[in-house]
Amino acid sequence: MLEKFTQKAIDIVQNAQIQAGNLGSDKVYSEHILLALALNNKGVEAKLIGAEKIEKSILVELTNQKILSKQKPRKREYISFSASAKSILEKSVEIAKEYNNVLIMPAHIALAIFFSKNSGAYEILREFDIDEEKIVSNLCRLIEKNSAKTYYKHPERQETQSQALNNIDSLLDEYSVSNLLKTAQSKLSTMGYEILGTEQIVESILDNSDNSITKILESYGISKEAFDGELKNFSDRNEEYGERKIIFTPNAFRAMLLSLDTAREMGSVEIRPEHIVLGILRSKTGIAYKIFDKLSSHTLNFEEALIKDINSSSNVPETLAILRFAKTETANFNKKTVGTEMILLGILNQPNIAYDVLKKLGIGLKDARREVESLVGYGVEENSNGFEYSLRAKKMLDIAYCAAKKHGKTKIVSEHLLYAITKQPDCLAMKVLENLGTDVLEIKQGILQELNFGIKNIEF
Repeated sequence: MLEKFTQKAIDIVQNAQIQAGNLGSDKVYSEHILLALALNNKGVEAKLIGAEKIEKSILVELTNQKILSKQKPRKREYISFSASAKSILEKSVEIAKEYNNVLIMPAHIALAIFFSKNSGAYEILREFDIDEEKIVSNLCRLIEKNSAKTYYKHPERQETQSQALNNIDSLLDEYSVSNLLKTAQSKLSTMGYEILGTEQIVESILDNSDNSITKILESYGISKEAFDGELKNFSDRNEEYGERKIIFTPNAFRAMLLSLDTAREMGSVEIRPEHIVLGILRSKTGIAYKIFDKLSSHTLNFEEALIKDINSSSNVPETLAILRFAKTETANFNKKTVGTEMILLGILNQPNIAYDVLKKLGIGLKDARREVESLVGYGVEENSNGFEYSLRAKKMLDIAYCAAKKHGKTKIVSEHLLYAITKQPDCLAMKVLENLGTDVLEIKQGILQELNFGIKNIEF
């Protein structure tokens, strides 16, 4: 149930469990949820339920009196939720749906108590001198303000595109790509073409049976013979050209750039044939894409299926795992733009070098998520194209890629991503880290210490 609760709302629920344990209760009752809300001195919801007029010691005493009359002796350490507490949480979800909110905030929980007039929590509230009508009105206004009708624009999408992101030169300098393109170009003369298209690139990949992606594609019915057979059905190259002709067809150029992005997202500092295939699939245009689509029998999520085949579940690259979690968090916030702040949450999700650096600085996932909530809010972000990386996030991957390559690494890993955050001091991820009490120098020093580098190598 709690997957759509904001971190602040989860804190309230967890604090209710703590209060139940402190008071020796056998279950978490609605009264404990009220107590957790009232003790949340930093939350606006505590003020809205009239907590300033509620004497905390009296509230605790009344809670004890209410619960003692209905609780049973504790039989186990784990404290489960009573029917009344579950009802409050379920009611908060219903209220969120009614107001077209995608996330459940503490305000929804507070309002649910006022709407649950048979609960012990509501009965306790009535013992105090509070203006119920005014409180309910204020809570409704707060919830209405965060309605899904409030659309959100990610600040990292409103910046100038970095030229480094679309630098085709770095792609063509890759040894494996250079050799592949030479093979592809040799096919042009036999076909009477001068411009390299996606179909020649794929033919060159399929020519090499040692490529792991060649074997994976064959498992989906995309063999060299099948591809060549379908290729004969294309009598012209209109699918490859736009209105212009360049060294690459426009669609091949787009696919090659996407393969560069794909490699970085998968944590690789080498552009491999599988990244080019995935780049073609992501482009969703061109002759090769149409053949892939037909031979794979229009398999849904074919791109995702290939990624799973390329990376076994037991050997998921660190960066890919981080970015997957970043997308999950983006969806949980009802957003579509994966910004640097979401990648930071991905870094903090599982043990790695960057995780250790931040842990030593006193920064964890829970606190970071709370700061992200305050920065991105609850408004819905519309984007019909699905998830997209912000320009800052793309630049972050670009910086991490260059750092890994500079140090002769074969993979982009967490410390490269964290270092990339420090190179963009105005990005949302760095704002989150600064709000949690650290700075660029501390982070760089932490990375170097974890890697056992001397402090003189501060440029990483």
